[in-house]
Amino acid sequence: MSDIAVWKRVRRSDRAVAPFAGAVSALVGVVLLCLAIGVIGDPATREEENAAQELALRLFGCWLLGGAALYAVLGMFRALLGHLAALLIGPLATIAAFLVLTA
Repeated sequence: MSDIAVWKRVRRSDRAVAPFAGAVSALVGVVLLCLAIGVIGDPATREEENAAQELALRLFGCWLLGGAALYAVLGMFRALLGHLAALLIGPLATIAAFLVLTA
């Protein structure tokens, strides 16, 4: 199979991959948010809390930039938009849900 054929096949799969990319990115974003605010891991000291926040932020940035670069290089623009929207909207919706539940 030539490189051109592989490229065309990847481009055609963009429509099928986009919902999956968005769902996985939303799940990762929510889990990393929960890690950053202490829902996962239950940090006991301030140092543990800072370490968890730093780890979550580093993983979030790597996931965001890595996925964006991968989808952009592959030319999968629907998947790129789904990835970015899920990572930016998913944690915001989780924060809003937490605020509603605590009120």
